[in-house]
Amino acid sequence: MSIYAIGDLHLSFNKPVGLYDVDFETDVDKPMDIFGWERHYEKIRDRWVETVGPEDTVLIPGDISWALRLEQARYDLEWIHALPGKKVLSPGNHCYYAQSKKKVREALPEGMEWVDADYTLVEGKVVAGTRGWNLPGDSMWEEETDRKIYERQVGRLKMALESAAKDHPDKERIVMLHFPPVTRRVVSSGYMDLLKEYDVKVCVYGHLHGRSHRDAVEGQVEGVRLQLVSCDYIGFAPVPVQLG
Repeated sequence: MSIYAIGDLHLSFNKPVGLYDVDFETDVDKPMDIFGWERHYEKIRDRWVETVGPEDTVLIPGDISWALRLEQARYDLEWIHALPGKKVLSPGNHCYYAQSKKKVREALPEGMEWVDADYTLVEGKVVAGTRGWNLPGDSMWEEETDRKIYERQVGRLKMALESAAKDHPDKERIVMLHFPPVTRRVVSSGYMDLLKEYDVKVCVYGHLHGRSHRDAVEGQVEGVRLQLVSCDYIGFAPVPVQLG
């Protein structure tokens, strides 16, 4: 059994489709070809099937579906469900359908979990998660609009890690964030402080695409392994979570 991760699937099916039964012209609402992701769902499917076994788990940290409503997101979630392995999902900034954690969880097919300001257990390890947000000092940061959201998301991560540490003090901890906890431009944050405080072994994150890959920080940072898993960054193939 292994734990893999892949983020930012950005699916947009407009009706129920099979893994190998997608009409690109009629079944996809928001093609990603404009970003150079030609029929990227086929790449994800083929590489996922080659990599992930039925007893493995895949972490998907946000931007899973472009759907605005949960009813439409179900098409993307069902397509993911048909892929091998168990899945643990957390929200991204484009997951507009995920206004209610309770409703998302009720809509998920069997073998799929949603974590948001809380945690689950995967193969004897804690997996905690929340969305995250822009970092103070980043080029995209706007103090008036971002400060409140940022601080709330830091609080949500703290809530998840506090609960996990209380319930399972001896288990290794993995964190799923959509936004990076630090970048090459912003070398500290409330998220990073919590990752260190709660002895998190690895944090997987997404959100960075194209030229933004240059801002990514990966590898060991003050005892925490950071791992960018945006699907375009990792070649549209789930990658092992690097616990060692």
